[in-house]
Amino acid sequence: MDALTSSLAMARVITFFDVAGKRYLDLGAGIAVCCLGHAHPAITEALTEQSKKLIHVSNLYFTEPQGRLAAELVRRIGPGKCFFANSGAEANEGLFKLARKFGHDEGRFEILTAINSFHGRTMAGIAATGQDKVKKGFEPIMPGFRHIPFNDLEAARKAISPATVAIMIEGVQGEGGVTPATPEYLLGLRALCNEKKLLLFMDGVQCGHYRTGKFQSFQRILENVPGGEKFLPDGISMAKSLGGGFPIGAFWVRAPFADLLGPGTHASTFGGTPLACAVALKILEVIEHERLDEHARKLGEWLKNELERLAKTYSQVVKRARGFGFMLGMELVEKKKFRRSHRVTRPPLCNSQTGCIKPACWSFPQAHKSSDCCRRSISSHRKPAKAL
Repeated sequence: MDALTSSLAMARVITFFDVAGKRYLDLGAGIAVCCLGHAHPAITEALTEQSKKLIHVSNLYFTEPQGRLAAELVRRIGPGKCFFANSGAEANEGLFKLARKFGHDEGRFEILTAINSFHGRTMAGIAATGQDKVKKGFEPIMPGFRHIPFNDLEAARKAISPATVAIMIEGVQGEGGVTPATPEYLLGLRALCNEKKLLLFMDGVQCGHYRTGKFQSFQRILENVPGGEKFLPDGISMAKSLGGGFPIGAFWVRAPFADLLGPGTHASTFGGTPLACAVALKILEVIEHERLDEHARKLGEWLKNELERLAKTYSQVVKRARGFGFMLGMELVEKKKFRRSHRVTRPPLCNSQTGCIKPACWSFPQAHKSSDCCRRSISSHRKPAKAL
């Protein structure tokens, strides 16, 4: 029995315990959710204190936690406004509606997304997702989305039609195999969207919130790249690590387009409750106070080097390692022959990749243990490559 078939009872930091007392190492962080690990005392404290004051009032009213959280997100991204929801799928739906509103008077409605992308499991979300497996059984698929090759700027240009209103990508494709966008692709898309009067959206649900070592993945990808400091998308969706395990989603919209969705055009009963926003604020406070963004960069670089070393040693099993910070993956030679370690949980990805999405509080001893688990799992398939 492994973690995917057993019944989990409790967890501490990155260790799961099932009902029988067996321990498991969590390399998935609840699918990129538990950025501070499991059962973090700061989250418990925020939940307890805010629940004594105000839990829910709907977003018809202003509350201090929601206003403070919006300000913190804007400070980390750029001038604009935030709308709060409950999940990444809802955040993406908000961006889809924003695009429809933007192009409505000109009859433009089509959004281009990338092959191997993932944007949620609502009907619009699976239409936007560039993977056939998530669409199967839900036909006819909602119109208004077409898929283009990732990291191919010329393909994006050729795909634009008179109906195209926006392009949406992930800074690092998560479900698509931990594949980062190139700096040239991001800067090129920004220029293309400006030229064609299109909105540029980034789905930061999985790759955002300091997972790469910067608040948003594009900030890490474009670090020290000429012109990168001026780059901003027109909308960003967020969720997962935003609440560290407590449900909350959000989307940020750049200042020129922030008022397209006015009162009555979009709403969410439970979006941005004082309780959820208090937790999200506490998480940002802990990350900033403990400098966990720098920790993700330093420890992530060490682990990526370890994974690259494994790829060289066991080249019959692993092709390469890729990613940034605590969002790393290995491209396998043949995934179908790769057995999971019974004491390690990690997210399954598409094609021939396997991923590791760690919490920001991960320690070096835990990283060493995880690396050793990966080595033992890989070495069970092939002997090390012989030196020529």
